[in-house]
Amino acid sequence: MAIIYGYPTGTPTTKDNVLGTQVDPVTEENKTVQFNIGQMNTLSANNFLEITKTITNAQWLALGGAAVTLVPNPGANKYIKVLEASIFFDHAGNNFAFTNLEIAPLGGNVQATLLAAGASPVDGDQVWTLAPTTASVTSAALTFRNVTAANPTGGGTLQVKIRYQVLDTSAF
Repeated sequence: MAIIYGYPTGTPTTKDNVLGTQVDPVTEENKTVQFNIGQMNTLSANNFLEITKTITNAQWLALGGAAVTLVPNPGANKYIKVLEASIFFDHAGNNFAFTNLEIAPLGGNVQATLLAAGASPVDGDQVWTLAPTTASVTSAALTFRNVTAANPTGGGTLQVKIRYQVLDTSAF
């Protein structure tokens, strides 16, 4: 191995990664992963995590029958609590049209909703901020879904930004 000062130096940013170990909540096996410095800083300072999930146009057009996972299931006795949510419609082509959009645990109560009335159709780039509800939280993956089985329409992508906490009832 080379001497550490033999490597070039750089200025770290919040988008850089650090190697670490993640414990699988089911098997308790250790897995080597990369942690984003910004996410680590946020978690340590504010006790919340934040992710941005891109919804492709194909996923958007199939959203009536196929919810998109935003945050995977955190494991037994753990619940995802949405603190804030925003959606960026990156318009490219046909106008986005939809029934109500929801952020909710898989099979669970809605934690945030974008009502179609007043929001749909979207005919250009648009950002919407969603207020979290007071619904009970289920121990399940957090998903993005369309209220009805009808598929939404439109051209472009969406980015869904979620700020959330993982509540652990075994160490509440």
